[in-house]
Amino acid sequence: MSKRNIGYLLLTGIVLWLITFSRTTPSYAAGTGCDYFYVRKVIDGDTFVIENGERVRLIGIDTPETVDPRVDVAWFGKEASEKLKALIEGKKVCLKRDRDRTIERGKYNRLLRYAWVNNTFINRELLLQGYAFAYTRYPFQYLKVFRRYEREAREKGIGLWDEKKHFAWEREYKKNLELSKTCGQVGTICPWTAKKQTGQIKTVRLFVRKAHDIGDRVFLNSERDFGHESNFTVMIMKSPDSAAIDFENVFQGKVVDVRGKIRLYNGRAEIIVHDLSRISIVQP
Repeated sequence: MSKRNIGYLLLTGIVLWLITFSRTTPSYAAGTGCDYFYVRKVIDGDTFVIENGERVRLIGIDTPETVDPRVDVAWFGKEASEKLKALIEGKKVCLKRDRDRTIERGKYNRLLRYAWVNNTFINRELLLQGYAFAYTRYPFQYLKVFRRYEREAREKGIGLWDEKKHFAWEREYKKNLELSKTCGQVGTICPWTAKKQTGQIKTVRLFVRKAHDIGDRVFLNSERDFGHESNFTVMIMKSPDSAAIDFENVFQGKVVDVRGKIRLYNGRAEIIVHDLSRISIVQP
């Protein structure tokens, strides 16, 4: 084979490789073909609401659960939600469908999209920084590179792949679950018995499975599903002095004692807290 033919084959191979690479590697820039919207609210680490009320699910990634009423808040779920908020909430995003135009909506009727803010590819950032898993149950345009991004984060041991921090988190979580079983002792009652003592001033000891800040108030719930009949809620009313407190991170996964008058709301027991001295974190 002549040198000219060898050179031609090499050049052809390089061109084919570049074409393939360009089709499988996402551009770091948004480029063209964007649908632009402002992000109204972040729901969790991979889902958000845009200005027209539509919910958007990021394609190809999955972050630890924080809002699913069937399960507890997962390791690194809150961190993933906060990261997505920092990246997109209140900002103008470029949304794009997958190259396979049949991928439009998920089973919960959420739009399935890739997202960019300026030239930051959001799906990619969450994977590379260890806030998300690659979700490869179904084929999509960037499946191979998303797997690579996840592997890079895992090999670095960052974010949700930090095994030392994960182990410490699980240890504290289990410890607090055991501690919550001391409800009914030392002058406290258990959350599932609170309904029987409506109208009385009591101290309720509970494990905070879900904490939710809606702006002017914070809800601490004893059950995964706040609508469950046995759920007990602490409703903290914010004041100007407490507005800057990150209540979700302070109380999520902790055991607390709250003292106040028990009332019923939609058939479930709750205590409303105006004075933060009425609530305390229980130490082992």
